Amino acid sequence: MENCDLIILVFACYTIEHYRNQIEIINTTWGSKCETYKNIKILYFLGEEKINGFNDTDLYKYINLVGVKNDYISASYKQFLGMKYIYENYKPKFIISIGTDTYLNIPKLLLYINQFNYTESLYIGGHGCNRQIGYKNYYFHSGGAGVIITYGCLEKIYDLLPNLMENWTHVCKLNNVSYLIVACDVALSYYLQQPCIDVKVITNNVSFFACNHIGYPCHINNVDMKNIICCHYMSKSDFYNFTTILNDNNYFI
Repeated sequence: MENCDLIILVFACYTIEHYRNQIEIINTTWGSKCETYKNIKILYFLGEEKINGFNDTDLYKYINLVGVKNDYISASYKQFLGMKYIYENYKPKFIISIGTDTYLNIPKLLLYINQFNYTESLYIGGHGCNRQIGYKNYYFHSGGAGVIITYGCLEKIYDLLPNLMENWTHVCKLNNVSYLIVACDVALSYYLQQPCIDVKVITNNVSFFACNHIGYPCHINNVDMKNIICCHYMSKSDFYNFTTILNDNNYFI
């Protein structure tokens, strides 16, 4: 069992050119920054279909999940089966779950998580909202903005992970919210906030953004880049432009 300070769980697809390009951009921008730190892993969780040209390294690994497709709902399976894989193969202090159009300021992220106790059940993120499921309102961190859970959370949710999507589908249909079946960020929030988990929700809306580094599409010109830990909706040019900005400003640390 390998100990890690941080595992970056990326739900990904490399069989479609657009998403394959996003993986390659990550590896040449913020992914390469991870190489300067020890005890960080980037794990790409993919559908079961394999292609050539993607090889594991010491930093990142490509995991094809048996039985998982590359359709819209697959992001949920990749997230939850990815967490299951992580628990069975690593012992990370923190996990951050993201998609391939998300940018991480790695130095700032590491400084941020170091203030928390990874043995506690912590659910960390931002740019969220609320959804009513049954008679209760559940706050959830936006998945696009990146969601962090501690090892304490992973331990408690592990037994649910193998069948979580089947159970979640039932919960959504039972409560007439079938549109939420594909919402992996809402699903994670729902299960973490069950009494048996006893999670502590930590919300940081100045550092976690579901929009990009300049606030597109919902906070245009209303984002302070020096505070960004994680941002979303990043195009190819956004990735490279923000990398230049971070390099020129010592990653705002």
